[in-house]
This record gives sequence, structure tokens and C-alpha cells, in this order.
Amino acid sequence: MTVHKLNFYPTIKPFKEGHLQVSNIHKIHFTLYGNPEGEPVFFLHGGPGCGCSDEDARWFDPQKYLIILHDQRGSGKSRPLAEIKENTPWDLVNDIEKLRKHLNVKIPFSIFAGSWGSTLALLYTETHPQNVLRMVLRGIFTCSYAEQDYFYSENGAAKFATKAWNNLIKSIPQGTDRIQERIHKLIETSNEKEKLKWCRTLAEYEYSFFNLSADELNKALENISAIFPEMRINMYYQANRFFLKDNQIINNIESIQNIPITIVHGKNDLICPPTSAINLHNHILRSKLILVDAGHLSSDPEIQQALLNVLTY
Repeated sequence: MTVHKLNFYPTIKPFKEGHLQVSNIHKIHFTLYGNPEGEPVFFLHGGPGCGCSDEDARWFDPQKYLIILHDQRGSGKSRPLAEIKENTPWDLVNDIEKLRKHLNVKIPFSIFAGSWGSTLALLYTETHPQNVLRMVLRGIFTCSYAEQDYFYSENGAAKFATKAWNNLIKSIPQGTDRIQERIHKLIETSNEKEKLKWCRTLAEYEYSFFNLSADELNKALENISAIFPEMRINMYYQANRFFLKDNQIINNIESIQNIPITIVHGKNDLICPPTSAINLHNHILRSKLILVDAGHLSSDPEIQQALLNVLTY
């Protein structure tokens, strides 16, 4: 059997974009691409705090899909930028529903999401299962307390980035609280210059898992102000246990048993270990698990091909 390499669809500009006021504080930015009469698909970005770009629409056939992207609260072009007030997963779930109604999407839609986006996708679908046709999820993070603490533990992910971890630990004050809580407090109680310093310290550890060369890492970190929203919002969520109960998603999984879910996950994912994807798959009868020789990022060629294959059918 001949296996054909699939490519991203060409870059396109949105045919509509705007802001939706979702609270007294927040306006979320949204963009629409592709076929206005096509099958609706929501793309949910990671982070929390990453935001979207036109490149994210390239996963989808623009003739087949109505492609819906939005920047979650405090992210991307949403305003106010990096705001953590009125910013919880439940606010983000409600924002998706408000955007669905604003766009007059009346038929069940697909969700395509990765990493933190997979968490948000599962939370939304458990809350509004009647609205979701299917999900394609990558880099599963079900947000159990064990998953949360794994990445910030010397016995967890830190084992695979000892130099970056030691630099992080040496840089921050000692304490008995969780490291996520400590970094969050440092960011929130420091002056503007210090905030950026703590964000860079955090980013140096997190980015050490992205297989970047020294030059690529320096380039990624040269504009700390640009990645400040993600670092601040992510650590705010982390410090507050993502405002979820332990194992909340898995404990409420019964409500989405009838929704087809395809899970793509890297066997070598050091950020969200494959055990998370396997556990989710084992709890959902209509799920399909695809494990590939890759890490966490959607830019990994093996993950790209697996996701594009899923979206082709």
C-alpha cells in the first residue's frame, strides 16, 4: 500500500473576524475561514494563554469546513491581554457557547484541539454534549492533579530536563508550597521588570522540552513581553489547580460516551505522558487512539500526518 504524504492547506485569510463581549471585562477575538455553509469546526488553542493565528486554519479543507478560531480570555487578540480576572475554565466553556450562539451555529460541530485545548474540549463537551458531533484531540491533558504536578516535579518531567529544572529551582525562593503557587505569587507581586524576569525563568524550563537549538531557544525568548500572557495565565491556572476537582474530567466522562473521539498522541511526549491518552481512551467506548513516534508538539511531522489523515475522512 502506498502512503501519500499529506500537506497543510494553503494559508487563507478569514472572511470574517471580530470581538464578542463575553463579560464586563473580557472581549474575545474570533475569526472565520473557509466555507460559510460548510461543516462547522471549532479550533481550541493551547496554553492556557497561547492564542491563535491564520496558520491554525490550515489543518482544514476550506471547501468542506466552516473554520472557527477564537482567542481565549487574555490571549492573542482578545482584550484585555493577559487578564486573569474572571478567567477560569468555566468562563472559557461559557465563551464557546456564547460564540456558538453569536455565530448562529445550530447543528452539532466538530472540535479540534491539543494540549490544554484538549482539556477545554472535554470540559465543554461534558457540559454541552448535544452540541458536539465529534472531537479530534492531540497531546491529551485531562488535568488530574497528578498530571498537573508531573511537569513541575523533580521526579516527573524534570528528570528529562535536569539542567533547566535546576536553573529554575535555584532561581526561585525556597518554600513548602507547590512550585506553581510560588511562581504565580512571584509574577503577581513583582514590579513589571521582575514579572518579565520570572516569566523568562519559567519559559526557559518549559521551552527546554521543545527540542530547540540554543539559537532557536534564544530567539523564542528574546521577546518576553510576547509570551508573558501565556506564562502568566498558565501559572495562574496551575496555582489554582485549574479550578477543577481532581480527576474531574474522567469522573464525568459518562456524558460523552456516544461522541466519536479520535486521540492522537506522541509516544515520546514528555509534557503530557501517553498514559493520559491511554487512560482517556480506556474510559470512552467510541474513542480511537493513535500513538505515533513523536513528542508533544503538533509541529512534529508524525503528529501532523496522523492529524491530517484523520481530518481527511
